[in-house]
Amino acid sequence: MLGERQKEAAAELERWWDGIRRGGVGSHAVLLVGPEGWGRSTVLDLLPDIIGRADAPACVLARIDGRSLPGDHGTQALAVRDGLLGEQVRRQAAALLCRSRLRGTPRLGIGSLLLSGIAGTISLLLAGLAAAAQGSLADDLPADANSAAARAAQVVAAVSASAPAMVVIDDADYLEPSLALTVIENLIDQPDSQVLVVAAVDLGSDVAAALTSRARYGPTAGRVHRADADPRMGYQSRADLAGELNPHLTTAQAQRLARQTRTFAEIFAAGRSQPQP
Repeated sequence: MLGERQKEAAAELERWWDGIRRGGVGSHAVLLVGPEGWGRSTVLDLLPDIIGRADAPACVLARIDGRSLPGDHGTQALAVRDGLLGEQVRRQAAALLCRSRLRGTPRLGIGSLLLSGIAGTISLLLAGLAAAAQGSLADDLPADANSAAARAAQVVAAVSASAPAMVVIDDADYLEPSLALTVIENLIDQPDSQVLVVAAVDLGSDVAAALTSRARYGPTAGRVHRADADPRMGYQSRADLAGELNPHLTTAQAQRLARQTRTFAEIFAAGRSQPQP
């Protein structure tokens, strides 16, 4: 059960996904901005179904929940790496690596993605693909804790050239800011990749501000966007939502419910408990 604002946000994300999976537009990040309790996670929960409706069975979905990550930067980076390199990514990486070896070339069929040098060296990215394919990823941290997650993001970007990928980051503000920037930028900064990153962030998010600022120039220019979602959650917005979810309520009853709650999440919960006519 969703309100109109949540439905509109989900529809916008579906349009973004449809454009990216069809190819030709590159990779993009879309920020779903709103206060806690607005329904961001509920909207993100719809995305697997959106992928499932697409006529591209090889699509890849990875989800990272910021609240569930460790607080320590190093172990958080490893957890993000593991979240990115799930079963679907490993399977696609294995197929990509096999095709590369059969051709006897390290280009992996994705042109400038490897030639650009963002992976450090072609051999390093090939090693990451091999590790992802075999499920053998070392748990020791590199000198830069973010580089483990960065390499995983590069593997996802490489895989996405043949299997469009959606990476969902809920509560992205719980990630260490430099880690969030590193991961998202490595996912979207390649012209041959097909990745949609959907990140749910708070109003006034430092992560969102940094991503947007850095996307004014450089490889991510024009690739970071804010979903057109109305973040207001005041009294009148809550009363309107109560009326949308429960059309049988009178105006007075919807207003009373709005006075008794503080967030949309509470309206959703209260609406489910309301007796139906």
